[in-house]
Amino acid sequence: MKKIILILVLLLNIQCCFAGNCENWSCHSSYDLTSGVSRFFSVATGQNFIAERVFETVIKNALKKEISSGKIDVNLDSFSTRDLKAGRFKSLEITGKDINIDGIYLSYFNSKTLCNFNYVSHDGNYRNFTVRENIPAEFSAVITEDDLNNTLNSADYKRLIKDINCITGGLGLFEITSVNVELKNGKMYYIMRYAVPFMRKPKAIKFCTDISAENGRISMSNTNLLSDNSFYSIESLSSIINYLNPLDFSAKILENKHAKFDVNSIAIKDKQININGIMTVLKDKE
Repeated sequence: MKKIILILVLLLNIQCCFAGNCENWSCHSSYDLTSGVSRFFSVATGQNFIAERVFETVIKNALKKEISSGKIDVNLDSFSTRDLKAGRFKSLEITGKDINIDGIYLSYFNSKTLCNFNYVSHDGNYRNFTVRENIPAEFSAVITEDDLNNTLNSADYKRLIKDINCITGGLGLFEITSVNVELKNGKMYYIMRYAVPFMRKPKAIKFCTDISAENGRISMSNTNLLSDNSFYSIESLSSIINYLNPLDFSAKILENKHAKFDVNSIAIKDKQININGIMTVLKDKE
């Protein structure tokens, strides 16, 4: 997964500081740049412009290899040709549409670096990368109802259900047969179908929940059981419900020890979820 994060770095990210104060984003001051004269001639002769377009194509092609499907656009801004080749750049913005990353579906994704100096060095062959300084990036994403249900049909999510069934089925309680999601009226609705031993017809549980951003994480609240079901209470199913949460599942897949995601806002509108926040690609240890 770090390979994707690094690509979404120099493969990925955000532009000069908004609102002026770089210290708010823990930006590092620039260093190891070529001389001002070299940077001037690189821009004046058009070499920098050509290098930016070439690297944008390289990044785009690299990203396409790391996703199963989708369209990627890249916008890179560099100091000079020599700095760019060394991995030092001003900003990088990546936009994705109809993306599938490891079975996680997103209709839209945009990430743009927040600092005006970013440094990702490499081994000279562009195979091994080292993040020299933390790279904070603003991101936004749109996840539709169809995206969520496609994620619920992914191989990894099906393995998640299988793991639960190994426990509940082994205890003779029930086995989950399917899960799907609806987005309406500003809420998320889950429909979980399950089979109970010695009962012919499968049963279904439907419940709804609010979602919000709390302490940088996605929070679920006001969960209500909607179906007329007396076999299990919402309390007894709460741990399973949280375990099956497709948003939490997606976050666990995308986030790892090399990157941190802080959600600033999340809202449901018109059968889609809009998410905004800050992603920080962490500096590699020396």
